[in-house]
Amino acid sequence: MQKLSYLALLLCFTLLCLQAAAQTTTYNELIWSDEFEGEGALNPTWWGYDLGNGDNGWGNRELQSYTNQLANVRQSDGKLVIEALKQNGNWTSGRVKTQGKFGFTYGRVEFRAKLAPGVGTWPALWMLGESITTKGWPACGEIDVMEYVDRLPGKVQAALHTPSSFGNTQNVGSTQVPDATTAFHVYAAEWSPNDIKFYVDNTLYYTYAPAVKDARTWPFTEDQFLIMNIAVGGNMGSESTLESNGLKNGIDPRLTSTRMEVDYVRVYQQFKELTLTGPAIVRPAAQNLTFKTSRLANATYTWTLPSGATVVSGGNSPEVVVNWGNRSGQVRVEVQHNGQTYSKTMTVKTKTVPSGTSFLLEGFSPFPTTQLTTSGGTFELSQAPEALKIKYQVTTPANLPNVLYELENPIDMTGYPVLAAAVKTFNKSRKVSLRLDLMDAAGKVTGGNQVFSLAPLIDDGEFYTYYFNYQPLFGTGSGQVNPEEISKIRLLVNYGFLGSAGQDTLWLDHFSLLPAVPTLPNRASHVAATLAATGVKIDWQDNAANEQGFKVFKASQSHGDYTQIASLPANTRTFTDAAGTREAFYKVQGFNASGNADFSNIATVAGVISGVREEQLARQVVVYPNPAANRFFLRLPANLKIKAVRLFNASSQEVPLVVSFERGEKSTAEVQPTSVLPSGLYLCQIETENTVFTKRLLIQNQLL
Repeated sequence: MQKLSYLALLLCFTLLCLQAAAQTTTYNELIWSDEFEGEGALNPTWWGYDLGNGDNGWGNRELQSYTNQLANVRQSDGKLVIEALKQNGNWTSGRVKTQGKFGFTYGRVEFRAKLAPGVGTWPALWMLGESITTKGWPACGEIDVMEYVDRLPGKVQAALHTPSSFGNTQNVGSTQVPDATTAFHVYAAEWSPNDIKFYVDNTLYYTYAPAVKDARTWPFTEDQFLIMNIAVGGNMGSESTLESNGLKNGIDPRLTSTRMEVDYVRVYQQFKELTLTGPAIVRPAAQNLTFKTSRLANATYTWTLPSGATVVSGGNSPEVVVNWGNRSGQVRVEVQHNGQTYSKTMTVKTKTVPSGTSFLLEGFSPFPTTQLTTSGGTFELSQAPEALKIKYQVTTPANLPNVLYELENPIDMTGYPVLAAAVKTFNKSRKVSLRLDLMDAAGKVTGGNQVFSLAPLIDDGEFYTYYFNYQPLFGTGSGQVNPEEISKIRLLVNYGFLGSAGQDTLWLDHFSLLPAVPTLPNRASHVAATLAATGVKIDWQDNAANEQGFKVFKASQSHGDYTQIASLPANTRTFTDAAGTREAFYKVQGFNASGNADFSNIATVAGVISGVREEQLARQVVVYPNPAANRFFLRLPANLKIKAVRLFNASSQEVPLVVSFERGEKSTAEVQPTSVLPSGLYLCQIETENTVFTKRLLIQNQLL
């Protein structure tokens, strides 16, 4: 029996200890604060205003009218000043709140304040439930952290208003603070699921903990927002001996102004997990970036940054200011607190900022395997010479079959809203339809009535460059695509309600960005040659509305030396070569005042030359380094005879070169431009005895 009693006593003691431990909460992480370090108006991100006289003096028969004027509410010298003023017999004052901007459930709130003096005044630091707009008062709950009326000098009180006790509430505690109006003190409330405790300078003076917690006694389970104000007169503030005409207007007649100063407002919660916030995407060399982690008392902080990034201030603090470099990388913080080590890491990407007349986003050589994903259909992605080959089968167009290309770093398209896509297809299924969408870092996608559809689709088996200006699709404000953080390009294939099931193949040569749609004409396409009674008739499709004319070229070999044989006016679509033969090859080039378009496909009486035959050879020729600073090299098969190496800029202007060959098991050609080239995309044309093919080269004079 004695043993049983001892065990029962031990069990009770243990339960009491566990209950006490459960009810003791340490609020040691600063989750929000305003230190009022600015001058003038309050930070609108956090603070709003109650204005006017309210309902019958805010329900308390008060006399003041609340304004948002600097005379009544302002930041000054690192403090919030709320000032009540009497002018022409009328009182104005200020009431500020974080409603809809900041609220919290459970934690510790601190106001460091010097209270407003004057008989008849009523300064308050308090909180209301965010549910006041749906449940009303007092069902929303009210926590008065501090109320003071100078008609009762030195008496500071806390109060709770609930459906079970409101208005002249019974849930009140008070303490004496003799210098409340002449010195700063910290007025705090600690709110847990079990109770609400009230402090002055960390001295506990009142606890609210009803035995039964229900909607009537404990409406304190949801977010509360902060309020600070000075009321004048009213049910609580008015001095009865000075009242007249049955009004709550008992105010010292000599009083014309009074002010409350607040040094800071801080909200703490229980530390559970280290947080780390800051910009996830930054510009190269961005200045004064702020990264924040959990603010813990008596903790030490160690920050680690990527190469090129430097700490400006706050190295051993929860908030660090950083000047960024040019590379993406990880920001890491390590925190030592109460003998424990915590760490948190976030990846920060440095956005790409385009430059030059044309900026190459992706050349698809080599094949960017990790940046490509597919969905909605069966896709086979492979490396073709200088291009990405996409072989697909679509059975359900409504599933939005697509290839998604994710950029290595987000790109800022603000000044470069035009996307150029070089695509080729034979469209053997006669069902190919393509569309390109942009997606920003938040996942928002361009669309609407204007979309980048590759139409009319050019399916002559040669690469055709499509241009589209996304500027009208970006827009501004919430829900719009952010052009400063474009992260993905989505290629939709045979998609949507009107899409068609089928299979086919297409090739992607490159994605580029431009400041504007080029003024050069689009290339002519579908060039075909047929024998006619008077020679060889050449027909083509005109894909431009801005050409001034066409040039027709002729050669004896498909990729031999072409000679111009005709210059024709705009909108021409046919030409007959009186001297043409079955063995001749032809291509067409549009032109205008800005220059020449790309050449068309090559045509002969035997059919259209698709370029497939040179694919095997093109694979064996390598341009390196790429990007290059200026000089570059060609690695060639030993038996390949090169007739010429030529280099063209984005405007199709040829660049003078010095080329030297070194023969061996694998031949090498050193290519040296005769002058330093501007950074940008260039085309290296390599002519052999039987063919001509092109390699892309990116020149970057200042490589990172």
